[in-house]
Amino acid sequence: MNSVLVTGGTGFIGSHLTERLLKEGRDVRVLSLNSLAGIEKKENLEIIKGKGAKVFYGDLRDKKSLELALDGVECVFHLGAISRPMFIPRNQYFDVNAVGTRNILEIAKAKMVKKFIHVSTVSVLGVSPDGKPLKENDFQEENSDYGLSKKEGEKIALDFYKHEKLPVVVVRPCLCYGPRCVVRLVMFKYVQKRLFPTFNKGQALMEFCYVDNVVQALMRAERQENLAGQIFNITDGRSYEVKEILETIAEELGIKPAFIDLPVWVGKMAGCFMEVLSKMVGVHPPFSRTAAEWMSKNMNVYDCSKAKRDLMYNPEISLREGIKRTVKWYKEKGLIK
Repeated sequence: MNSVLVTGGTGFIGSHLTERLLKEGRDVRVLSLNSLAGIEKKENLEIIKGKGAKVFYGDLRDKKSLELALDGVECVFHLGAISRPMFIPRNQYFDVNAVGTRNILEIAKAKMVKKFIHVSTVSVLGVSPDGKPLKENDFQEENSDYGLSKKEGEKIALDFYKHEKLPVVVVRPCLCYGPRCVVRLVMFKYVQKRLFPTFNKGQALMEFCYVDNVVQALMRAERQENLAGQIFNITDGRSYEVKEILETIAEELGIKPAFIDLPVWVGKMAGCFMEVLSKMVGVHPPFSRTAAEWMSKNMNVYDCSKAKRDLMYNPEISLREGIKRTVKWYKEKGLIK
């Protein structure tokens, strides 16, 4: 499939995917909002335009604005979304992540797109109740507007496969990081300042996946045959202890790892304070009671054995190499010293 459309192509994962596709000589179109929020997305747009991506302007909420971008397209990588919890009204999540997904699916069906890769998130599964990594159908209770909206978008995509015979494959990345990821910057900064807390000695397991590994999974989801209707969790191929991630970041920053281990109840109190304060100023809290909990228990753990088996997914970039590349990018951009 030579002609592809990447929605969300100016975002973190989307811009990396677009670059990889362009490097392979593909005819790549990117769907972008007319007005991009954030300097990083504007920079990403210039990068991918400079490398040959054709940019189409539209909004997932405006069905008519999507039609031109899909003319002659064989495959859609649908990454366009509100991609993380934010301080916004509930309906905005669903307008973009659910209704917006339906809009582009309807046009993809009408334009006879040959494959539709829907990028969801492991957040639709909730968190593990017993420390056992969750497989693709191990749904737990999920209460966040973000998680529920992505779950609804995923359901809509799979319904298009079941009822409209559109070849849909669902790919669910876990917590992702790498160059251009400004969301993770705060984590690296607090490690550098030796202010990043740990709980239960940082022994809790979590997922932390380098962006190039996610891109590999997306490319393989497109290329492998007979995957329509399938769902794949994507991780780095293994879970990491929180302290392993923090220590690796510290070492790549050139500092001695030094973390203050706190009781979980202290973390939850701090999280509660942050939540109240953030609500007052209208931003999403940088730390929360939920964060204190998953940093102390094996909750954010997901099984990607199906992707390894059926996609032949083989994450190539190690934690050490991924963090090294990320630190290098942050330093080059002057985001950390």
